[in-house]
Amino acid sequence: MEGTYILNSQLSSCRLVSTLVVVVFAFFADPLVAQSKSTIVLGTIESELEQKQVAIDLGNTPKALGSVVAKAIGIHGGLRLASSQQSRYSASFSSQGENIIKAVLSTGTPKRAVSSYSCNESTVQQSIAKACDRLVKEILGIPGFFGGKICFLSNLTGSKEIFVADALMTSARPQTSFGKITFNASWGKQGQGIYFTSNRKVFNNVYFLNLASRKISTIASYRGSNLRAVQNPRSNQLALILSTSGNPEVWLASSSDSKPSRLTRNRSNESGPSWSPDGRRLLVTSDSRGKPQIYEVSVSSGNLTRISTNISSHCTEPSWNPRNPNKFAFTAAIAGGFQVCEFDFSLRKTRILTKGSSHGMQPCWASDGRHLYFTERTVTGKTQIKILDTELEGAKPVALHGPSFGNCSQLSFYYPN
Repeated sequence: MEGTYILNSQLSSCRLVSTLVVVVFAFFADPLVAQSKSTIVLGTIESELEQKQVAIDLGNTPKALGSVVAKAIGIHGGLRLASSQQSRYSASFSSQGENIIKAVLSTGTPKRAVSSYSCNESTVQQSIAKACDRLVKEILGIPGFFGGKICFLSNLTGSKEIFVADALMTSARPQTSFGKITFNASWGKQGQGIYFTSNRKVFNNVYFLNLASRKISTIASYRGSNLRAVQNPRSNQLALILSTSGNPEVWLASSSDSKPSRLTRNRSNESGPSWSPDGRRLLVTSDSRGKPQIYEVSVSSGNLTRISTNISSHCTEPSWNPRNPNKFAFTAAIAGGFQVCEFDFSLRKTRILTKGSSHGMQPCWASDGRHLYFTERTVTGKTQIKILDTELEGAKPVALHGPSFGNCSQLSFYYPN
């Protein structure tokens, strides 16, 4: 494996609670009895946000495991940590030997065990993550995403290189060490490797890195710029952005080792392809009308159909929701900056997801279709990966790492089956 850096991150979370203190003045009928004053503490009152979350405590979970589980719960949004007296569920995680994590879920008054399960993955970290996913499924009835993997860019080593981390970014390892310009990293659909673009051999070419063998294969090295490859989630097909015909166009290849054929034929610039969950539709960014907008491109004819997001004259970087084909996230220029938005085909409406003086960009969905990763760039140019629960009203983005990870950006997500 190239590179020797191993990164670790810790996240602490806090609850938004308020304490109601009632001052009671007691007046007694007997004038000889002095007026008295007493203070009654009624305890904590849950915030409006907390009322939408399921309270859970970690029971007898040891600290070594609890820190990772607490980070997962703090990020999710549908759950929140609470004391054993205030929680609805108690989840005790324990180590049962090499890489085996057992979880026991209890509820009721007093709490009694209602479910127990074990996860045995290739690493303890992955076993904990899968156990947390099962916890989400048991309590909320929806899939989790903690067992996923991410790849992203970081300048930690001096130049932008590809790193791979777990979904919570508790640790990360570099996968390249070219010392060149590397960008547009994207997982293969089976998670066996990563497509990326680099000028490691002078010109921008598209490559594929096999993570098991460490072999790097050339996918596209045509005349002009070879800018991006994204694999269809349902087949071996690739969507590529190549400028060999003059301007950046969408090309399709039936597999990584097949010669691509040109799909779009126009004078505009196309970029950022994103497949629909069923692999039958494709979104791209195009400046065919002068300024970049989101378009759906027909995979049979190459015709472009503009998506009327009605939010900005500058919309880029579409990311199709992997579980809800009616939604995609994208980046839009708003009020002098960039923010992440979500468009709903069924409602024909756009929702702004991020705000503030920092820029939000490069959105990428987690496998649950609920959580959205994105890059936050400050006015000074520093970048950081954040994640947002898009379904919990009032939820705020959570930073996944600190300065020790370097400036991170351009994330891609994969969940192993």
